[in-house]
Amino acid sequence: MKNSLLIPTLTLFLFACNSQTERKSSDLNSVESSTDKLINREPVRFFPDKKGVEKYDTLIVDQQVQVTIIKTDLDSYVKFEYDIEGKKQIDNYRDAEIALTIKQKAQTLLDTVFRKEQFSKYGDKGFIDIAIFHNYWFNKLDNDKIELFGVISKPETDWTIDFHHYFDLTNRTLTFKQEINDEE
Repeated sequence: MKNSLLIPTLTLFLFACNSQTERKSSDLNSVESSTDKLINREPVRFFPDKKGVEKYDTLIVDQQVQVTIIKTDLDSYVKFEYDIEGKKQIDNYRDAEIALTIKQKAQTLLDTVFRKEQFSKYGDKGFIDIAIFHNYWFNKLDNDKIELFGVISKPETDWTIDFHHYFDLTNRTLTFKQEINDEE
């Protein structure tokens, strides 16, 4: 008889303990969420959320040319502040650096890194401080000349520095040409 009472009592005890644990955790969740409502935090976002690396390889088989572009997000960012319904919003746009490597027949012809500060003489005063190195792309190979395209821009605006780089495979020189946009 003692054994027959022991098993139901233990089962009841286990269920009782289990249900109390669940209630405590739900109470904790409601306390945490009410604390979040009481704290008036400024919404801060990062674009992109986490630092990352993007790699683009272009192979031109008939000329045995390889163009590698690596965009690496940095710890530095540009802050964009604005108000929505009287609440301050902060968007942080991560800056990047661009590594460019050009090889022909497995021989490295160019290996360099670009940062937005290198282009400061092409922008208005202070533009570089409020802009990010948006991206850099391979455009084409024409007559032993590789054309690349880059953009440095102020986030959420049309304010940009667009430029072309030309790399001559014959004399191994890199030249710069700013793209002037007359659409205004």
